[in-house]
Amino acid sequence: MKKRLPLLESFAAVFAVATVAFMTALPAIQDTGERNVDLQDNLSLIRTAVFRFSMDHEVDGIEVSPAVGGVNFEEQILGRTRSDGTTHQRGRFEDRFFGPYLNTIPTNPVNDLNTVRIMPSGISTPIFNGTSGWVYVTDTGEIFADLAGVDARGIAFSEY
Repeated sequence: MKKRLPLLESFAAVFAVATVAFMTALPAIQDTGERNVDLQDNLSLIRTAVFRFSMDHEVDGIEVSPAVGGVNFEEQILGRTRSDGTTHQRGRFEDRFFGPYLNTIPTNPVNDLNTVRIMPSGISTPIFNGTSGWVYVTDTGEIFADLAGVDARGIAFSEY
């Protein structure tokens, strides 16, 4: 009986250490999951704003996407715009009809940035380098999180 007691004690010690290690790692796992959910929520918000903008704006029957023709993306999404997508100039006649679509550009919770990097016309595939919160592709009207790689589940951030 005395010989088995140390074995039982060592098993209990290993179990206790494993439990403490698991409980210590649990908040990090939950934090990563929460950030990914927040990322998807914020991405949905900004995608909805871009979609609503393009539905409201047209020139000669053709939809106008934000930032086309060098117009400032953030001014168009956060401010008031005319039906052709141009933004209001202070001191001019008040003829703005649409927007704002967002109060602020949402923050990317993974890299803590809320800036939008615009991919120039002619580039239809986003380049992810982490220098901004979001990447907007003017040719396709799509917006992505500016994150290379995959999340904790192995899903590419570009697939969000």
